[in-house]
Amino acid sequence: MSMKLTNIHERTCRFCAFCKYWYDPTNSAIEPVGCSSGFWRFDMSKEALCMKTVRMKKKSWQSCSKYECKIPY
Repeated sequence: MSMKLTNIHERTCRFCAFCKYWYDPTNSAIEPVGCSSGFWRFDMSKEALCMKTVRMKKKSWQSCSKYECKIPY
């Protein structure tokens, strides 16, 4: 398992793992780091279907123009 640390509050953080269209209903690819710091880890080896890009499988580290963050902040 290859984990990467990122801050979801940064505009450059548009990884599929944090997108509401990336089908991971149990959020198994992401985990928070600390309380409400905005830092999260995600598993770079996971892949799931994207519900916006014609149901194509995408890796957690990919992104696209349809990104919408699923983490409320």
